[in-house]
Amino acid sequence: MIQGLSKPIWGKKLLKVENLSVSHGIIQAIYSVRFHIGQGECVALLGSNGAGKTTILNAISGVLPIMSGAVLFQGRHIEGTTASQRFAAGVIQVPEGGKIFPYMTVKENLIMGATGRDEAWAKREKTLKQVFKLFPILSERQNLQARLLSGGERQMFVMGRGLMAHPKILMIDEPSLGLAPKALLEVYRMMEIFRNEGITLLLSDQNVQQALQFAERAYVLENGRIALEGSSRELLKSDHIKTVYLGI
Repeated sequence: MIQGLSKPIWGKKLLKVENLSVSHGIIQAIYSVRFHIGQGECVALLGSNGAGKTTILNAISGVLPIMSGAVLFQGRHIEGTTASQRFAAGVIQVPEGGKIFPYMTVKENLIMGATGRDEAWAKREKTLKQVFKLFPILSERQNLQARLLSGGERQMFVMGRGLMAHPKILMIDEPSLGLAPKALLEVYRMMEIFRNEGITLLLSDQNVQQALQFAERAYVLENGRIALEGSSRELLKSDHIKTVYLGI
């Protein structure tokens, strides 16, 4: 088990988003979105490119300001706090495309993931060993400049950097983006390990079938609004999901 993490406490709401509206300048992108995540749960935000998934994650993490609504984390309103304050509280985002420090080594980048959280920084050496155990390829590449990683290695790397922060919730944006099928399966295998460790996961992905096979519940975004929600099993049976997203 990742040092400092505990097994899930099912049913306890860790994150609640209430009537969230977000804009990009004068253009509104998200309209009164509501959802919640229980501690230890894995929930997916699904939808096509431009549906608003990344915008919601950025609003939760504090990267984007909100127009209206509320974001509650561990029962406390955080919509008025800064991104760094939310990070320090354990709201950790793995961004789309795996933003990195390209000319720093893999190891240096990973250690950067522990900065900003006192608990994570104090345990950085132990956590680094655990990340290398989970991702042996990163141990092999630890002295390589991060820009030289392959697409699959880079996705594992940014998820490992997220783990370095000892997340209370780990929000992973588009983990399947640009990956070959073999690399995609490896990334989802790693996320399964995270879930088994009790890490609460909020997953945003265009790969609807893969995400629904992984998550317990999902919310489907269309044009900035939640069009469908329910258990993954229910959604996989939905005629709308089959027609629009699965092509069957």
